Amino acid sequence: MVHHGVEWIMASRSEAGRFFGQNLHTQKQADLVLVDSWHPAGSHLPRHAHERAYFCLNHGGSYSEAYGRRRRVCRPGMVVFHPAGETHSETHHTAVASLNVEVGASWLQRLADVGRTLDSPTEREDADLVQAATLLLAELGRRDPDATVAIESLTWEILFALSGEPTATGKAPRWLLSARDLLDGHFDQPISLRGLAREAGVHPVHFAAAFRRFHGCSVGEYVRRRRLQYARRRLADPEVPLARIAAEAGFADQSHLTRTFKRFTGMTPYHYRTFLPFKTR
Repeated sequence: MVHHGVEWIMASRSEAGRFFGQNLHTQKQADLVLVDSWHPAGSHLPRHAHERAYFCLNHGGSYSEAYGRRRRVCRPGMVVFHPAGETHSETHHTAVASLNVEVGASWLQRLADVGRTLDSPTEREDADLVQAATLLLAELGRRDPDATVAIESLTWEILFALSGEPTATGKAPRWLLSARDLLDGHFDQPISLRGLAREAGVHPVHFAAAFRRFHGCSVGEYVRRRRLQYARRRLADPEVPLARIAAEAGFADQSHLTRTFKRFTGMTPYHYRTFLPFKTR
């Protein structure tokens, strides 16, 4: 409820999966809840707590937050982690847009399995982490298998980064090179982050973080690019039906190919194929 520019919350504890403000988009995936929310300028959230841990990306506006005996000012491009049960309040100086990602206990347990703990409030603004969170926001609402894998992989990357300093880079491990070769040869088939990690003999958290570090993108993004590259090559043959290209590239159907192709190239496969002769003269 909003009253005289102040947003009031009747309960002091927010139920799992619920975030205050105007929810612009909500998506549930496994033990994740992603909510893109908006708060008007001058609104205030009194002290409250969330049943589950979550992190948020502030992608618009500025607000101050009091938690425990501390206070932070959240600027655009800041990622903040809130442990489960943390009591905090917010005052929105401007209109604020925020991506909130609630994680179940199983995510934090798997993080602990690789020697990382995430049980204290923290905030970060380093470029790689913010980029991963921004890409996660972009995946919100994309209902396709690639988006599902990308969301899982990006979430692991973000949690891993929030839990401590990045590990040394060095050379890409052999298992990662093998995993990349596997993706290159089977991009037309459904993929699973856990399946890839199991095949490589490493933990999914470690796999997701290492893949981003050495390839500059998530597993889902990488596979999507490979499928698009294949589709663009096949479009050069005007005799091959679009539905066949979609199936060969691993898209769910021709509509899936068209949506993805247009999002990344600015034109549909049909129009791309139409203009190809002019590009080759």
